[in-house]
Amino acid sequence: MTTSLFVDTPVFTNKLTQSYYDGSMPKLIDHERRATDITEAVWRVLVRDGAKAVSVRNVAAEAGLATASLRRAFPTQDALLAGCLELLGERARRRIGALPHKRGTQAWALAALAETMPLDDARRVEMEVYLTLGTAALTDPALRTAHARIDGGLEGLCTTVVDSLLPTTRRRQRAREVRHLHALLDGLALHVLLGMDAREALGVLKAHLESLRRV
Repeated sequence: MTTSLFVDTPVFTNKLTQSYYDGSMPKLIDHERRATDITEAVWRVLVRDGAKAVSVRNVAAEAGLATASLRRAFPTQDALLAGCLELLGERARRRIGALPHKRGTQAWALAALAETMPLDDARRVEMEVYLTLGTAALTDPALRTAHARIDGGLEGLCTTVVDSLLPTTRRRQRAREVRHLHALLDGLALHVLLGMDAREALGVLKAHLESLRRV
């Protein structure tokens, strides 16, 4: 995703120059920031009111924008909901990319996988959005495609973890362990949302990663 900045008029006349100094010059619009603000507004509506409450009017009100501004950023409902999922994936990738641990170690594996789990308020919101849209995707083909991309990213992370911890294990066995790890993450995430202690969930995940060393 790239940031695009626009001004209404590229011609510098005396009047436009004066407007720069008196504060009346049209402001530059950070379209990436606006798209993020809108998707975060959708998240809040989803978590608070459920998927049925996501409408152009409700989201625009939540974001403090005119409906026309929202439609310029996301012309369709499908694009809006897909944008919500894309932001989930982008934020997880950024957090994982910023980890201080050496990539490929067990410490990195645990930390990277933990970034996909609802272990704090921010990640809890992300997981609630992911599960809510996952339910909606069951009957929405367009949303199902976007949701599958996020799920595929999680599977890719599990593959990276298993390959780094079991570099000499046969491919079929590694593929089986990837499926096990992916399913464990999904299950732990749901249990944490339902009340499981975050430290207990991390302990279960850590024990599983340690068990891979014995495969």
